[in-house]
Order: sequence, then structure tokens, then C-alpha cells
Amino acid sequence: MSNSFSSYSDINKAITNHNPFDRSLVVRNHDIWNQAFPDVPSINAHASNAVFQAIEQISTGKRSVIGITIKAEKGLGKSHLMSRICHHIQDKGDSFFVYMSEVDYGDLNKIHSKFLNTLTSSLKQTGNQSVMQWQEMATTLVNEVYKSSYTPQELMKRFPGVLAQHPKIVDALTAKVLKLKSNIENPYLIQAILWTLSLDKVSFATNWLGGRDLAQSQADSMGLPNTSQDDKEAEAFQTVCQILDLIGDYRTIVICFDELESVNCNEQGFTRSQVIALFAKDIYSKIKRGVLILGMFDETWTQQVKVVP
Repeated sequence: MSNSFSSYSDINKAITNHNPFDRSLVVRNHDIWNQAFPDVPSINAHASNAVFQAIEQISTGKRSVIGITIKAEKGLGKSHLMSRICHHIQDKGDSFFVYMSEVDYGDLNKIHSKFLNTLTSSLKQTGNQSVMQWQEMATTLVNEVYKSSYTPQELMKRFPGVLAQHPKIVDALTAKVLKLKSNIENPYLIQAILWTLSLDKVSFATNWLGGRDLAQSQADSMGLPNTSQDDKEAEAFQTVCQILDLIGDYRTIVICFDELESVNCNEQGFTRSQVIALFAKDIYSKIKRGVLILGMFDETWTQQVKVVP
């Protein structure tokens, strides 16, 4: 039996034609949620394991809220790590995942509205039960009211027929949920979440939850009020807190703030990383249970975040 060796030109040709690393090194927002996104679990395993342990500590009641800062230079895998965390949560099914990155921050003077939009968009992503995380939450609320064990798919399939027979069923369900959830100050929040079980109304419901106005006829048909422009930023933070408070009754919320580097500042002169650090501090003090993760460069931590009063 003889050994054969490939020439350097053959090897280079093979790599050129079948290079597994021939892809962008930049992780885009939708890549975080993409199940086909490549990952090597051994890389940065110490960091992801620390997050998984934090989720476990909260799930078992040992802690209520944990903050984690991930510091690394560009290209060392922070966003890949966020994607790994996302997929772990989707597989386990005991947490909800929220991801905010550069494309989401926008006007730093309106961070409450921007985060509400991000929170809503993240919860539109598929969770453990092959439906939106919003629809998982709506199903949990219905099952608690009726002491049942419907799957989201079962409720979504039944919804059109029930609505045809009982046009005010969402109003009635909302009232029943509110009897169990005295901590929810805005009853329309529950109403909108329940509407996500309707395939005809889910887009309108999630838009409303994200702070967007609906056509008045659509708002009226769903029993949801539109908010005046002057109140949007003020109400956004209250809505965020109530959504997170509601989720905390059933799930651990894992919120990742990524790509904090920017030269932009808000009206007070705070940079993006400082605005998010202060916002995360506010969230930390208000949620029932969750993990807050900030991903940034080491110099961002030392030169900007640590000096925030």
C-alpha cells in the first residue's frame, strides 16, 4: 500500500472551492436568531457557561436578577456568543430571549421607546414551542385562567371559531386574567397579548405592543386605544416594566445589549454605552427575575461605563 500526497496547489484549490470559513465575520442582527448560524461550542465556553449557570440559579430561586458584562475586542466572538445563548434558550424553553444591537439603538434620547420596540420584536421571534414567544405567553395566560394545558397551536387553530361564536371573547379573557394579575396596571397590555393568538390580528397586536399606532378602525375592533405622541416616551418605560413583570411570573428573561460602541451621544452628553448601562441599571432594579448581559470592548468598559455615576 503506497502513500499519496496532495500538492500545495491541490490543497489551495480545495480550500478555495470548499472553505467552511468563507463567510462574513460580522454577525448581523438576524443571524443571532438563525438556527443555521455556525458555532463552535468550545470557543468562549467559559463565558456562555457562566450565562447558563446564571439562568439556572434564577430558575431554581437562588438568585432573582444577575448582571453580566462580556468584554472582548472586535472579532473575538461576542455576538457569536449571544447567538449561542439564544439557541440554548430556544432549546430549553424556560426563558425568553431579547437582543438589542446597533441597528436598534437609534435616537439615544428615546431609549425607552427603542427598547420597547426591540422587546416586542424579540418576542415575535420563535421560541421553544415553534411559535412566537408572545404566543407562548398568551397560551400560558389562557391555560392559567382555565387550568388547562392547551398548546399554542391548539389555541390558534380554535381561535377563529371561538371568536365567531363569541365576538367579545378577548374582552372576557382579559377580565379573567386581570383578576389573577392585580399587578398589571394597563389592562390593554393583556388584551393585546391575547390577540396574538389570532392569525388575523397578530401583526396589529405586536405593532400596538411595540408602541405603534393602529388605524382607528382596527384599534376599535380590537379594543386597544392609541397613545398620543406626547406620551409615547413616558409610557414606553412603564409598558416595558409591565411586560417584564408579567414575563417574570412564568419565565426568566435574558436581555442582551450588544455593540455598545458609538461616537453618538444623547442630549446629556452620555455615549451609547453609558446610556445603555444606565438603562440596564434601571431595568435591573425593576424586573422580578432575569439576566442582563452587556457586550462591549474592554476600553469601552474602562473609559466609559465604569465612570458612569
